[in-house]
Amino acid sequence: MTHAAPEPDDSRTSPPRETVHIPDDVLTMATRTIEQIEATRWPDPPAGASRLVRRCHELRRMPLGRLGVEDLRVLVAQDVGTETVLPMALGMLRFVPLLEGDYYPGDLLVAVLRRPDTYWATHRIEADLLREALARLDPDDPDYPVDSDLTELAERARSLLS
Repeated sequence: MTHAAPEPDDSRTSPPRETVHIPDDVLTMATRTIEQIEATRWPDPPAGASRLVRRCHELRRMPLGRLGVEDLRVLVAQDVGTETVLPMALGMLRFVPLLEGDYYPGDLLVAVLRRPDTYWATHRIEADLLREALARLDPDDPDYPVDSDLTELAERARSLLS
């Protein structure tokens, strides 16, 4: 199936938009939730649950296509829906490793790099995507977070993945 981006509503002249083929399985995935993919529905969070717990429950019920960088950072950091959201996060990080959630440039990558070392040995495709992200990571980038543990985590991952 081929989907074209909608034309702009304004009267300004803009270059014609290219038609992009988006596979049906990708479109279907974007409308599904972690709960649907995992076929496990969590009960509502308990009364008095923390904001973070309530947010994780909410994000499990959100269509994947609506998840933003901060949403992915929270889910990866909390190990919620990891088999679904980590590949999504890596798919973005391989092009822009310093994607920023609510904290600092690269906070999504830091959440990914904090996965246990054993994860990468059993998830080769994800390990390859991480290698691509790390290859694009530039400590001389003015947005590089010098006050985080990104450098140490990236070096550990490079060593592990080599």
